[in-house]
Amino acid sequence: MRAVGYVRISKADRGATEDQQRLSLRQQADTIRAACEAKGWELLRIVEDFALSGNDTERPGFIEVTEAVTSGEADVVVVRHVDRLYRKGWRLLKLVDPVAEGGDGWNVYSVEQAFDTTTPEGWFAFAQFALFGDFERRLTAKRTKLALAQLRKEGKHTGRKSLIPVEVEDRIAQLHADGMSASAIARLLTDERVPRPTTGTARKGEKATPTTVFHWDHSHVLGAIRRVEVRSRAS
Repeated sequence: MRAVGYVRISKADRGATEDQQRLSLRQQADTIRAACEAKGWELLRIVEDFALSGNDTERPGFIEVTEAVTSGEADVVVVRHVDRLYRKGWRLLKLVDPVAEGGDGWNVYSVEQAFDTTTPEGWFAFAQFALFGDFERRLTAKRTKLALAQLRKEGKHTGRKSLIPVEVEDRIAQLHADGMSASAIARLLTDERVPRPTTGTARKGEKATPTTVFHWDHSHVLGAIRRVEVRSRAS
């Protein structure tokens, strides 16, 4: 099986060096190499897109992968996670649908999710994930809208003060406004190793020491979005 790998990072973090920003690309590439070696697949090359959105259909690296599949050079496209290809479910489904049915006819293997669309079972699992991803994005947006409406009604924010820089929270709010789900934003920030200052943890009787971590989850993202909304209302 001849494979071509694809790695992508969405947007450059203006507060980090390019090498720091490219750390995620190197991590993705190492994961793809290991997977192909384990499966005995011939990895032709790994193609990258740097600082480009998953909704961009004109990504140079993505176009190169498309040409490799269309020409018959590659049998399967390997990614660490399918959202590196596209974020919207219908676009993912079109990728793996047969050409005779209007699709692109790709075979995709996702290392993290163990989806292998070269098999009917893998295609089914892939399709379910694509639809669930869209559902999660829409559901999270609905919940966020309701939460923000409640905050607007109360005119206040509860909870401890955040240590996350205002410019980072503003970026998070903009990404969400552009259509990205909280989970997708969290993965992006983690991939880019965007620092997340925290109050840290403390043993009993001791004072917590502030620290910085590089892992984000959807709750951190939603909290940032709420704080941006409160600041906007207060200004």
